[in-house]
Amino acid sequence: MALLCAPGTWVRTPLPNTAPRDVAVTRLQGPGLTGTPGWDIAGVWEYDAESLMFGGYSALLALSGDRLRAFTDRAFRMTLIAPDEDDPQERIDRQLVAREDANHLWDIESATRDPATGRYWLGYENRHTIHRFTREGIIDGKRDLTGEVDWGDNGGAEAMTRLADGRFVILPEGGREGVIFAYDPVEGAPMQRFAFRNPAPGFAATDMAQLPDGRLLVLMRDVVWAWPAFTSLIAIGPPPQAGGVFAPEKVLQLDPAIPRENYEGLTLRPRADGRIDVWLISDDNLSVMQRTLLVKLIFDPAA
Repeated sequence: MALLCAPGTWVRTPLPNTAPRDVAVTRLQGPGLTGTPGWDIAGVWEYDAESLMFGGYSALLALSGDRLRAFTDRAFRMTLIAPDEDDPQERIDRQLVAREDANHLWDIESATRDPATGRYWLGYENRHTIHRFTREGIIDGKRDLTGEVDWGDNGGAEAMTRLADGRFVILPEGGREGVIFAYDPVEGAPMQRFAFRNPAPGFAATDMAQLPDGRLLVLMRDVVWAWPAFTSLIAIGPPPQAGGVFAPEKVLQLDPAIPRENYEGLTLRPRADGRIDVWLISDDNLSVMQRTLLVKLIFDPAA
């Protein structure tokens, strides 16, 4: 993937290392059908800004109200009002960590949140660390998994979710097994493992979230000979148990229903009518050949 994205990265013009004054938002696609029962498209938007603080979004959270928060693999975050609301807006700033961690905790790949307290947890690659923050973004503890896992430097906690019962589930990128904690790993919960049965060989999990009915929705991506060089799908399955097998099933091929891109972030927001808003965000790899796309799908579990 790095080789495929490198040409666009090298030809990128110099960008300022400050928060952008403006973020351009362009609607690329309106409401439509995916061709799969139970799944509709609400919209696709492209975000663009001239700043090194923008882009590279690898994780996504639904906050209170209509807000979303996307995290980058360079320790920045963008908090935004959903673009289909009357007053969309964005704020970009740095996701702070402890001073002693500033040089090695920057590659954010996954995020999860407790809606009752507003606390959120971030998963970092390279150092394989889980960092916890308060609702206000204040540092609230961490767990270094180095020595507990055998993940590669570029294959850490790619997908992480806190289940409604308080357990935490993590899938490393491309791994055949995941890990599960009976409670908050920052509080010292012992790590246990489960097998991951990939529903689409060659694909890797990039994010996941729990549906209201308890099942896990998993975003997956593969690299292909096309441009953009990615293909993505969504799978759903019951949450894993320690020592068991997590075997989600493919339910939706994202292309050609929405533009091809490197979709890495996913979050959910239940609707009053029982359907679910499913938000996706893409990682542009800081390449002029790729885009930051925000997608809103609507899933009807009863369909």
